[in-house]
Amino acid sequence: MLLNVAGTMAKHQDDSLESVNKEIFTHIFETNTFGPLLLTQALLPNLFKARAAKVGIVSSRVGSITDNSTGGIYAYRAFKADVNSIGKSLAMDLKDKGIVVSLLHPGIVKTGLDPTATDTPEAIMPDEAATKLWNVWQGEEIEDTGKFWHREGQELPW
Repeated sequence: MLLNVAGTMAKHQDDSLESVNKEIFTHIFETNTFGPLLLTQALLPNLFKARAAKVGIVSSRVGSITDNSTGGIYAYRAFKADVNSIGKSLAMDLKDKGIVVSLLHPGIVKTGLDPTATDTPEAIMPDEAATKLWNVWQGEEIEDTGKFWHREGQELPW
């Protein structure tokens, strides 16, 4: 099993229509978008040897184009859409090898990634988010590869 979790996010005021810039995009994309693809690529030999291998990529529903009703957070939203696209491509490329690839939305989680999360009523603690995502991910089979899942188990729109 390979779970791609690492990520970074700019402050909301630095990732707005008025303030986002190339440096913010570059920093976020280098970690959040390139990371899951390049790590998965580097570990392909191990995944090919494993029985019933799975790749998970922690994403966010802010990467859903269909579900975007708020705008803003340009770099973070774009990277999540890109990592969803990368995950979907990985799923198609690895399906014939029997490797399940899942895109996973933890919801709003009280971590240091987004300091505003602590003020959000629906935000949960990291251990609850991790447990719920783990349970969703463990239930995924090859026919589910390339799908985008909420921590509560429902499939999310692209």
